[in-house]
Amino acid sequence: MRPWRIIILLAGMLLIVASRLPWMSVPVLFGVEGPSVEAIEVGWEDNGFVTGAIGFLLLVGAILLKEPATARQYVPAAFLAALAVAVVAGCFQRVLEIAPAAGFFAATDIGIYMTLAGGVLGLVGALGAICSRRSANTPRRTSSFG
Repeated sequence: MRPWRIIILLAGMLLIVASRLPWMSVPVLFGVEGPSVEAIEVGWEDNGFVTGAIGFLLLVGAILLKEPATARQYVPAAFLAALAVAVVAGCFQRVLEIAPAAGFFAATDIGIYMTLAGGVLGLVGALGAICSRRSANTPRRTSSFG
């Protein structure tokens, strides 16, 4: 199995695990307690569903990919990984808009960072596979000077 494919497999597994971990500290972020916390947390969970589905697609795609794979076959993986990174970036932007009094790092939790790492890892794996396939397929130029 190729190393880029293993990286994409690991990224898929990381995204699946991270999607179920807490992303935000709602009491710190919104300053609420009690039943309001549960209602707000449900709203943030949809991002976990999206990134979990992306991780599942990356995992299944990397398992089912037949060798030798072309660069074109890794493009969907790059798109999905970039989408996972964009979801996390949107959550970061939302936290910055809310501007919690305790600060950015107190309002975010481990799940969002692991999701970001999984998305970046998937993007590195897919782009690495694309670049290595393209460089392997381009003909070598020879010098005209003998």
